[in-house]
Amino acid sequence: MQRIARKVATFIQRHPLLIILLILAFIGASVPGVFRITTKAGFDMLLSPRSQTFQDYLRYKQEFGGELIVILLRGRVEDILSPANLQVMAQLEEKVAQDSRFMSMLSPLTFIRPALGELNPGAGFSALGDPRVLQKLLYAPDGSLNPELSPVVPDPGHVLISLTPVGDLSEEEELQAIDEVEEFLSRNPFSDAEWLVSSDAELMQAISQGISRSMSLLLGLAIGVMLLILLLLFRVRWRFLSLLMVLIAVLWTFGLMGYFSIPLSMATMAVLPVLIGLGIDYSIQFHNRYQEELRKWNSVTEAIVHSMSSTSLAVGIALLATAIGFLTLLLSRVPMVRDFGTVLALGIFLSYLLALFLLNAILYRRDRALPLERLREKAKEASHRVERILGFIARGVLQHPIPILTLAVILALAGLFLDHRLPVVTDWEKLMPQDVPDLQEEREVREVMGYAGELRFMVEGENVLRPEILCWMQEYGEREIRLHPGLVGVSSPAELVAQAAGGVMPEDEALIRHVLTAAPAPLRQRLINEAGTTAIISFPVRHLPLEEVHALLEEMESGAKPPPGIRVSPVGTFVLGIRTMDAVVSTRIPTLVAGILGVFFALLLVYRSLYRAFFAVIPTVFVLGWSSAVMYFTGVPLNPMTVVLGAIIIGIGTEFNVLLLERYREERGKGLPPREAMLTASARLGRAIVTSGITTLGGFAVLLASNFAMIRDFGKVTVIDVFLCLTSAIVLLPILAVQFDERRLRASSSGGAKGKGLIEG
Repeated sequence: MQRIARKVATFIQRHPLLIILLILAFIGASVPGVFRITTKAGFDMLLSPRSQTFQDYLRYKQEFGGELIVILLRGRVEDILSPANLQVMAQLEEKVAQDSRFMSMLSPLTFIRPALGELNPGAGFSALGDPRVLQKLLYAPDGSLNPELSPVVPDPGHVLISLTPVGDLSEEEELQAIDEVEEFLSRNPFSDAEWLVSSDAELMQAISQGISRSMSLLLGLAIGVMLLILLLLFRVRWRFLSLLMVLIAVLWTFGLMGYFSIPLSMATMAVLPVLIGLGIDYSIQFHNRYQEELRKWNSVTEAIVHSMSSTSLAVGIALLATAIGFLTLLLSRVPMVRDFGTVLALGIFLSYLLALFLLNAILYRRDRALPLERLREKAKEASHRVERILGFIARGVLQHPIPILTLAVILALAGLFLDHRLPVVTDWEKLMPQDVPDLQEEREVREVMGYAGELRFMVEGENVLRPEILCWMQEYGEREIRLHPGLVGVSSPAELVAQAAGGVMPEDEALIRHVLTAAPAPLRQRLINEAGTTAIISFPVRHLPLEEVHALLEEMESGAKPPPGIRVSPVGTFVLGIRTMDAVVSTRIPTLVAGILGVFFALLLVYRSLYRAFFAVIPTVFVLGWSSAVMYFTGVPLNPMTVVLGAIIIGIGTEFNVLLLERYREERGKGLPPREAMLTASARLGRAIVTSGITTLGGFAVLLASNFAMIRDFGKVTVIDVFLCLTSAIVLLPILAVQFDERRLRASSSGGAKGKGLIEG
């Protein structure tokens, strides 16, 4: 492999201009791909569309339509239900009935028309101008609001109108339909009433727009932070060249996202600053080694060839370990987490290629005509002070191995103990920006309605209108209401029929169908399909933490026990949010184990050495334990982004370990004893690792500026975790490697095992 690396280095040294021209061509080809990227913020980013839950939800939408679009009217209910306002509602109802994008509309008209016909046959809305008629419609004899109007008149200060869109609308079509409704209401205002329109589609649009705005902010901050770090820490000529390499890698990565239809989501937008922080590492490693080789060789050609042949293999192995860590995220059941891992792995690979080919080609063309003595002087000036500091740290660490290892073990065990106590948050509302007007409107609507959402169960069979099936629905609904105080009520075909039949369930199926046919169409269509093969049992749920709703759903699902031939499936966006919690948590530990084992066996295959693979991975295992403790004490929950922290730690931590271990082996191969070899490796490579670590820290720190709570939490913990990865590489790995090699040497001098330790493994 060393021979291949040298051939690649020689090719780059001989054809730098060709390489630069090819890179420019690829840059041009990437630009159209960037403009093809789409933004997605729906539940198909949190739950696989192939999952049973999502498939059930699609069937539900096909039969009963999409999530409700709610119009909330504020004002005195007597004013809102004036004849003029009811006329506006009637016009809206007519418009909706003629629009193929809607299934139905539920409003006060749904209940007032039949009631008004009974009170005053032949009278129109003008009859409501008589306060006595309106009072009789609105209020029960005891002065409370008429309970039959509760779906549309929840309290004396609000009225609700809800529209059901057809289930197969695209997001753009639904948003267009909502815009037209809002335009109608603007042209035909209600008297003495304010209105707002709330819908899931508008909330998702607000999230998508927030993602686009956040991307611009994060990109600008990431570039600024990288410039500052390189200016202060990476004291080499053309120090900002590394940033140019990674920006090209970002352009290529996002271009490929567009070409391969990988959407921009709350997760993949975080790739931008993270990739800048991670990808710059490879350019820094190559640039740093070139500066070092300039002090040893008699020409720029020899320096560039030796630096590339020495560095490309070590950095390539580190890249392999990092990529495997990220690709284990493909095991996640959350689609946007899988996208995050894929895009990040692709991005660091492109960063490596650009560092290997373009950066070295530019360095060679820049320096080949300059006086060697001048280049050497600059290289010495850049390295001397940092090397002294890192050598001092390494020397102090190696003098106190037992206390440091003991503390590391205790902290890791504490983290593993606390891991299972970490809270889980998958509620969209808690993950998105909290100042979005659409979110405030959504919360206001829920407050008025008196519940946070609905747990819906889809009941399927050849005929769900048989009396025994409806009796089971009725018993199931009443039992769950008794058992669970968190449920506000229940709606089902059984409740609709029993209410119309005076509280008694008819035993004749023909009578049941007749009663349902006479029920208001908007109510009936939400609970039973035309064929009578699918019904809905809906339970409004009070404002409860999602964890409690998750437990409630599990209990209700297990307690359903439907009759033979009947299938019951939980459906709706509320259920999708709950299932996301399962998707987030269920694959987290298997993903971590797969990541550690994947990296270990990949390194074992490359190194053909059990010991070297072990020492490259074991410090990372310590950091995984420390990370759980950090999350617990900082109060950061598990969410669709923080669950990827393990893969980030495995990728970054193993990279640092591999780079230092390879340099240590190189110094040992020159005949240095273990302690001296580690001091030299830590001092000379440490500068690049520290600079890389701090740039990575900077990339993640930029996420703290995001207005998405999920991204901020991710950035907060990852900054600490990257610091821990850096600490484990600089502190823990030197102790483990030196202690192991010194023991092997002592055993060898006593006639035992071979004494070359990690050189041969």
